[in-house]
Amino acid sequence: NSNTNLKAAGVQVEFTPENVKEYIKCAQDPIYFIENYCYIVTLDHGLQKFALYDCQKKKIDIIHNNRRVILMEGRQQGKTTTSAAYILWYTIFQANKTVAILANKATAAREVLDRYQTMYELLPKWMQQGVTGWNKGDIELENRSKVFTAATTAAGIRGKSVNMLYIDEAAIIPNTIAEQFFASVYPTISSGHDTKVALVSTPNGLNHFYSIWINAIEKRNSYNHILVKWNKVPGRDDKWKQDTLAAMNFDTEKFDQEYNVEFMGSSGTLIAGWKLKQLVAQTPVHKQDGLYLYSPPELNHAYVIIADVSRGKGLDYSAFSVIDVTTMPYNQVCVYRNNMLTPADYAGVVHQIA
Repeated sequence: NSNTNLKAAGVQVEFTPENVKEYIKCAQDPIYFIENYCYIVTLDHGLQKFALYDCQKKKIDIIHNNRRVILMEGRQQGKTTTSAAYILWYTIFQANKTVAILANKATAAREVLDRYQTMYELLPKWMQQGVTGWNKGDIELENRSKVFTAATTAAGIRGKSVNMLYIDEAAIIPNTIAEQFFASVYPTISSGHDTKVALVSTPNGLNHFYSIWINAIEKRNSYNHILVKWNKVPGRDDKWKQDTLAAMNFDTEKFDQEYNVEFMGSSGTLIAGWKLKQLVAQTPVHKQDGLYLYSPPELNHAYVIIADVSRGKGLDYSAFSVIDVTTMPYNQVCVYRNNMLTPADYAGVVHQIA
């Protein structure tokens, strides 16, 4: 489209010896590349080189050296720009890589790609790959690496294979589709040995993101976790905190969630939020067709099953919970839910479990 900031496919650029040295340095170290060749637009200083905070360097290092990362970070701390800069490095210096950028809305995913494109256009021509596709929702480079965006729907990227999956504001995915979404997304990265997934978000209640986060902390899944609070950003001191609280009408709970990155329960729940956070999520030992088994049945144990039935028309769920009441405190050992099962078939499932 006659964009003079981009190098077209097939254009040859002569490298100087210094260019060669710099290219090798950048290929070996994403942090060196970002700090020396990536430019961002800031509110106070306009266009300038991306000077990474220490916490941002740590984020890049963890994403670079691990396959699965869950990052919890406060608002306006540069998590989107930092991630876009790493994806830029990932696609320029590695061939045949496909990156999927997902967010709760397609426009939010395109915002990440827009920052990627801004940094790309400001690279020197000898650093760029030739461009074969350059659109609002996807780009493709001459080294056959590509980036595309999509919304976090149940069928967002079904059927596509990706090398890196970046999910922005992962906690915002509605609970109603979160399970279906992750079931459709994870097969896209399971086939490779060096594929990556990065879940990045601010907390949003005690939902699926909270479950993944707690399991990462307890080492019950393969995610490496990183937490970045508001005071890790240079210039944010107690005065900044008080000014921000004043702008939020001194809503300390909202501040704790948005900037102190604490998981907060809804004020409308029957059980208090502080107690809900003590009910730590567990990874099931077996799951199949809506059944989640957390502990196998044991002889001489007493169990209670609590069941609720729906019409099986895709609306409310038929569900049951199995509680081990042998000793106190009681232990939930199995749960089941299905919103497409007829009452008669559901009765058969409950009877089989019982």
